[in-house]
Amino acid sequence: MYQNFGARDLNHTGAANFRLFIPDATLDPSQYLRGTLPTLSSVKVVGDFQSELGGRDWTPDPAFELSRTRFTDPENQVTQGWLYELTTPVLPEGFYQYKFFVTFASGQTRYVCDPCTRYGGAENQNSGFVIGGPTMTVPPLAAPRPLEELVIYELMIDDFTAGFRAGRAPLAAVLDQLDYLQDLGVNAIEFLPWTQWPGTGFNWGYEPQDLFAVAYPYTLNPANDAEKLFLLKNLVSECHRRGLHVILDGVFDHVTADDAGNGFGYRWLWENPDDSPYCGNFAGAAFGQDLDYHNGCVLDYVTDVCRYWLDEFSIDGIRFDYTLGFYDPSRPGLGLPPLLARLRGHLDQQGRGNFPLILEHAWDYTSIDVVNTVGATSCWLDPVRGLSRQYLTQRAIQPGIMRLLDAACDFAPDRTAVTYIENHDHESIMLNAGSREEWWRVQPYAIALLTAAGAPMLHNGQEFAELYPMPEDDGGAPADSQDPAVKRVVPRPLRWERAGDGPGAATLALYQRLIALRRNHAGLASPNFYPRGWGESWTEPDADGFGINEAQQTVVFHRWGPAGNGRLEKFYVVLNFSPWPQNVAVSFPEDDGWVDLLSGWTPTVQNHWLNFQVGSNWGHVFYKKY
Repeated sequence: MYQNFGARDLNHTGAANFRLFIPDATLDPSQYLRGTLPTLSSVKVVGDFQSELGGRDWTPDPAFELSRTRFTDPENQVTQGWLYELTTPVLPEGFYQYKFFVTFASGQTRYVCDPCTRYGGAENQNSGFVIGGPTMTVPPLAAPRPLEELVIYELMIDDFTAGFRAGRAPLAAVLDQLDYLQDLGVNAIEFLPWTQWPGTGFNWGYEPQDLFAVAYPYTLNPANDAEKLFLLKNLVSECHRRGLHVILDGVFDHVTADDAGNGFGYRWLWENPDDSPYCGNFAGAAFGQDLDYHNGCVLDYVTDVCRYWLDEFSIDGIRFDYTLGFYDPSRPGLGLPPLLARLRGHLDQQGRGNFPLILEHAWDYTSIDVVNTVGATSCWLDPVRGLSRQYLTQRAIQPGIMRLLDAACDFAPDRTAVTYIENHDHESIMLNAGSREEWWRVQPYAIALLTAAGAPMLHNGQEFAELYPMPEDDGGAPADSQDPAVKRVVPRPLRWERAGDGPGAATLALYQRLIALRRNHAGLASPNFYPRGWGESWTEPDADGFGINEAQQTVVFHRWGPAGNGRLEKFYVVLNFSPWPQNVAVSFPEDDGWVDLLSGWTPTVQNHWLNFQVGSNWGHVFYKKY
């Protein structure tokens, strides 16, 4: 429903069609329990298109007043509220900006952003629309893989392209490095939010204003202002041509809390914004202005946002940011669970399997219970990052590492973790290692990441030892600071030249080798792990050599899974986190047929035991196919 509102080129005729929906609980009680109908006496559209039609730009002209009629949702034939609509005469091709100019019954007036706009504006948080320009249909991914077979690359569009885009739109510049990502070996890209945020400056995208809109800075192309949505569609299409899955990082808990001219339209269309049924605390208020999932109109709106990106852009997965804010276990019929149920139903209708619905929930293992309860497919398993950072910083692993390596533990069938040792929200893992010159200290963590269960994820630049500091909290930093050491949301452009220096080239080669190992061995996609249930007080290996040897700083674990064609793969992973070589003894089920996938070494196993020395900050992945 909501995906059909906003402003657009009507049937590609050159006429601009504006559509604004207002829910009414007196017509459909499911729309809201808290909130009111806004006291609108008129809605006009103003913008920089008016002069093309004989008017004055940005002037409230009666000629541009929207008509009001009852709206019946064509999908369920329920009359849910009111539609304000206007269609202009034909306009010249180009990009135009606009706002709604609303008059309330009290006589108060206000400029309001369109909550269903497809484009962010160039200034003043205007909404935007395009007349003409190129169009395309995004082809779906030919063979979507299940989440556990993905190796994900987390990509921040601005930082990723800053060093080479040379004035081009960032969405267009990403294309330059798709071959690089394919050569790296990843098969999925999780883009940080590309939806519009307040202003046009640098932003991560986690304070959204317009959930249907592509952020203006990402589409800025002075040479062709009318190709904006085409840029994103073309990018997704090129990813699909290379077999790369595209995962949207979606923020559906909150919106920006700015003032009337710069905030979420469905808040400021009410004279008293507190009367809006779209905005209000629901579960875990923490950022900006919460969306109020007590009300059906919010669930409808967010569902349709997701369906828009899924249907119009053929995305291949969604990561749901901060689901603590819209999941209340005491009210399972509201918020996150029905949203996921609706999306699963929509995907089932389209016959689309292998579509991950990933939660960013709590920063501990309780997220797993939520995944199993609400019907998501995965969650970000942050303890993998948090404890890896701790171990690197303290230069000592502890028994808790065994739980990290058993990343699929406690997940229901067909669900798994997204694992990582670095992400956008925290400082670079190389900083925890000490410096880029100590890149080798990260080696056993990288081996663990790519051989453990779950879907491993790399943050952009991690693969060539990019290093940036980041504070955990920048509340005391100067508001205008651009120092990445004291502010969180500031540019951290990738320094691509580092991919060719000593630490960068060595780290890149390691990740390429590990990603290839992961993708070439289907058995690593299984949840199987031994020894499961390792105790926090167990500091020595078991009788067969498995587990942690805290004194030596070594770990041994076993993974296995189907390799296809009825075959079975077994993996015995040995990791040394210490700065010295260590002697290790491990029990093997057979003496013959084993090979180390990292070095090609064929070990001599005697009487089911292998006694050998593992190098400092290194590891082995012993492999056999049955």
